[in-house]
Amino acid sequence: MRRQFPRGRSSAPLALLLLAALLAPRAARASDRLDLSAFVARGVQRLNSIGADTLGLSYHNSISGGVAMDFRVLDLPGGKGAAKPSLHVSGRVLTDELILGPATPGELVAVEPVLELSTGVGIELPLDMLVKGNGGVSMRIGWEGGDLLTRSNGNSFLTRSKARLDFVRTSGGLAGSLIGVGMGRDETFGWDAAANRWDVRASIQGRLVGLRGTPAPGGRPGAAPVMTDGGRLLWVFVDVDVDTDGGPLADGLNARAGVSLDVSEFWTGVFAAHTP
Repeated sequence: MRRQFPRGRSSAPLALLLLAALLAPRAARASDRLDLSAFVARGVQRLNSIGADTLGLSYHNSISGGVAMDFRVLDLPGGKGAAKPSLHVSGRVLTDELILGPATPGELVAVEPVLELSTGVGIELPLDMLVKGNGGVSMRIGWEGGDLLTRSNGNSFLTRSKARLDFVRTSGGLAGSLIGVGMGRDETFGWDAAANRWDVRASIQGRLVGLRGTPAPGGRPGAAPVMTDGGRLLWVFVDVDVDTDGGPLADGLNARAGVSLDVSEFWTGVFAAHTP
């Protein structure tokens, strides 16, 4: 039998999220290192477990919303031109409603509101450094974890913690799209199925409203300037995550579709429009 959740909780995710929140505003004023977005989505969850099937709680639909950020802390040596390796810190605050596995022996599967505070750290390597001709795609290696506040009893905090390997689209109309795998711990699946979990995650993001680019450097004298990709202001996304312990215990599928807004660029545009 696998062990019950410990009463204590690691404060590492909250500490990293607080550190990123303190550093990010200074970086945002100085450069384009900070991506801050707000999102709303419609989701569906499938929990495959005996407890969920017995109670008729295998499927659940919900509306979720929150804010997310990605902070490029520093650029690392190497790479060509603007495509350099970099260290990133990410964070997310999310409200949702999930099917949760039992936190203690004898507890039942239940649908509960959750507030998720998560963060991550990773090294992003442009694939141009490894394979010629793969511009606009990066490999990110790192860790993601978080605390989920839920329930009203002594098991009100659940944790997630996974090592991750993702391939991320960094430019073009599908910028932000990714596919990747993770391995670690997720207590939302229940006390007996929390450890040694694998997941496959895919996210497709499509730009709805773009931002104006800047003239590309190095053009011929007198030639018309070529505009670089100006990024995105509003986009739609579809996220799918399949999570399993590789055995007979609880497995899950989460899918979410929604709309996201670049908050920092939106406010910059609003203030610029009202500045004389």
